[in-house]
Amino acid sequence: MLDPEISTAGALQHLSQPDDDRWAVDRRRFLQLVGMGLGAGVVAGSNSSLIESVLTGNEPWAHGAGPVGATDGILVILGMYGGNDGLNMVVPTNDSAYQAQRGNIAIAPGDTLPIDAANGLNRELTEFKRFWDAGHLAVVQGVGYQNPDLSHFNSMATWMSGLTGAIPSSGWMGRWLDGHLGSNKNLFTAAEIGHSLPLHLVGRVQRGTTVPAGRPAFGADTSAQSQRIYSSLRTISAPNNTTWKGRIGQAMVDQLDVARTLRPIIPDALPEAESSARLEVMARLINANLGFRVFTAGWGDFDSHANEPTMHTARMAELNAAVQRFFEILSPAWVNRVTIMTFSEFGRTSWSNDGRGTDHGTAAPHLVFGARVKGGMYGQRPALAGLKRWDRMAHHVDFRDYYGSVIDGWMGGGGSDVVGKPVNDLGLFLSPDVPVTPLVPVVTAPVAAGGSGGSPAVAGSGRFVALNPTRVFDTRVGVGGRLGAIGTDETVNVQITGQGGVPDGALSVALNVTSVNATESTYFSAFPAGLPVPSSSSLNPQPGRAIPNMVLVGIGAGGMVSIFNKFGQADCIVDVLGYFHPSDGCGLEPLVPERLLDTRVGLGAPAGRVGAGGVVELQVAGVGGVPATGCDAVVLNLTAVMPSSAGFLTSWPTGQPQPYISNVNYEPGRVIPNLMVCKLGAGGKLSIYVSDGDVDLIADVVGCFTAGGVRHSAVAPDRLLDTRTGVGAAAAAVGPGGEVSLQVAGLGGVPAGAQAVVLNVTATNATADTFITSYPSGSGRPNASSLNVSAGRTTANLVLAKLGPDGAVRLFNESGTVDLLADVTGFFS
Repeated sequence: MLDPEISTAGALQHLSQPDDDRWAVDRRRFLQLVGMGLGAGVVAGSNSSLIESVLTGNEPWAHGAGPVGATDGILVILGMYGGNDGLNMVVPTNDSAYQAQRGNIAIAPGDTLPIDAANGLNRELTEFKRFWDAGHLAVVQGVGYQNPDLSHFNSMATWMSGLTGAIPSSGWMGRWLDGHLGSNKNLFTAAEIGHSLPLHLVGRVQRGTTVPAGRPAFGADTSAQSQRIYSSLRTISAPNNTTWKGRIGQAMVDQLDVARTLRPIIPDALPEAESSARLEVMARLINANLGFRVFTAGWGDFDSHANEPTMHTARMAELNAAVQRFFEILSPAWVNRVTIMTFSEFGRTSWSNDGRGTDHGTAAPHLVFGARVKGGMYGQRPALAGLKRWDRMAHHVDFRDYYGSVIDGWMGGGGSDVVGKPVNDLGLFLSPDVPVTPLVPVVTAPVAAGGSGGSPAVAGSGRFVALNPTRVFDTRVGVGGRLGAIGTDETVNVQITGQGGVPDGALSVALNVTSVNATESTYFSAFPAGLPVPSSSSLNPQPGRAIPNMVLVGIGAGGMVSIFNKFGQADCIVDVLGYFHPSDGCGLEPLVPERLLDTRVGLGAPAGRVGAGGVVELQVAGVGGVPATGCDAVVLNLTAVMPSSAGFLTSWPTGQPQPYISNVNYEPGRVIPNLMVCKLGAGGKLSIYVSDGDVDLIADVVGCFTAGGVRHSAVAPDRLLDTRTGVGAAAAAVGPGGEVSLQVAGLGGVPAGAQAVVLNVTATNATADTFITSYPSGSGRPNASSLNVSAGRTTANLVLAKLGPDGAVRLFNESGTVDLLADVTGFFS
């Protein structure tokens, strides 16, 4: 007899693999003898190994897993074990009964992420809000089953089996495998990322496998000793040998082959949170295109009997971070091929208990999201009015219809056979003939598809390593392998890793990109190689002018960054300033802009214009909010004011040799700014060189890099502001002395809690010479400029802006009217 109050962990253990498995002892002993333990490769946990598959009659798959079909969807199933509190995940913001019954664990409407007039998501679910805003999150309300059982084990068994009224012996997705594979055996079709195989991946004939959230070791090690062990194990196998010894031997050969396949796909370093690590492994296996159609993972404990505000909030944050990590790693080629769904064995009571928690309940909402999901509210929210302390909410959607709708709408059919009843289709998916806009991944650096064929690019948050600036690309003279201007609608790839001190494993890079010799007005877009060309610009080349702009961009496939040119022809120069790495380097301390240098008034240097060949040594450490010690590099907006002739400015660490690069390219009679990042040299100083003519110099500090600073994450470029069309603000040019308040956190892949943002700000249609100042909302406008605009010209500049408490930045226009555009390319958090 099972304890009716069995814990979540106990229920999971029973529903993953019985302890009296007749093969368990022999298998464990065998694995220990060959030095594998229980966590290596896909041979892990209970009832999930290749050996187990052989011994129970589920012979190994044909070697060389096939790719996913061109039109096949991939399903990710996330289990929230313990009974997730749906009312505090999808909050009924318009229901006074919720506030009354929940007392001090109720979430106030203002503390949610609103999705309609009646509901708000838990504030931690920023990634889910992103899908809702894109029209691709379905909230299925009131999901449950008849005569609900409040035992973790019994209810979990019902949800995992997908059947009611019978002792479960198979799971709903396992039965889908039965129909999908027939008699063909292939363990590269469905997998649990975890430690044991759950019931829902066990069919009547077929079953999934288990891949631990870690890199396989046994079977892939290249040392001579390991290779001798592998060779010995391979001799055990014999073709068509159906004896116990032969089947064990063949299973070991399969294990060795699979470990060798998985090892280059799964990195040694994975997120510390197990939920995020599991979803990263999923994403990497999808990118490798081994043929997987289904992945499952679960974690807990969502059993929030006490201290729910802290406990459940942490679970929501874990869920959001795991999904965000999944899309950080997932290659853009697969973003529109994946649907994610959630389940939990039950919801919670509508009333809170005396321990500031909730007790086992019944109906709850579940979430389905992906590029082909038809976003919106489905089902019916259970009524709370009139419920007494121990009453449970009524369900309105049979959980079998929830499952069947996903199977029929996404997996190709067979839902009624799987769930044992006609499916009342919820209509969760767009029809195949409806085009969808590709969803933008959270982080730009994609993971190369094909897995073992090469080294995947790494994505994630990183710390900055400043370099002595180095030129790595110049189409005028063939530096970087390209001789000749970039043509119309042409994309060129610039090798970044291995050049200028940037190592393999770098996530993103700080570049100064300059256009020269443009034949007509155009724009460049810099983006990670392997991604589609974005609908945003990085700089706006003009005939007869040298136009620079700094970019912080993710490093893409092959360690490269792509540069796209829209019109005409233009030469391109790329200088490397530094890179972001998962572990090395420093983090950013964002600052409210402050002026450090102005030669017009003698600030930071003697008053007077700087002549050709002149060098200004600018003290940075200890000035303008920059720490006196411990600062490795600084972010400045450097401006050339009214030069007497054309030329350029070069900055570098004081005391180091002057590099052959440019930070600002100026022309006579203009005010030309450019954002730059520069390593500090001797005495906490940097040097600025003037090439030609004479010019006034201005420098505004906006941030510095220190050991305690925050990390950078690149995002695929996304337009957050366009006053011409009403994106992010009213569709109207900004007038003289006018400001735009731009909400950034929660949009474009920037999470709530981000401290600073990287924006490419473009000014166009200016009626007068002016300047634009960016600064954090909630603080006073500083005496600084972010870009300087000439009437009638389109001007862009990279802006690193500290965010205000509300996650917004303000953009101020000094004179005339001007349209403003802002494209987000990254954030610091």
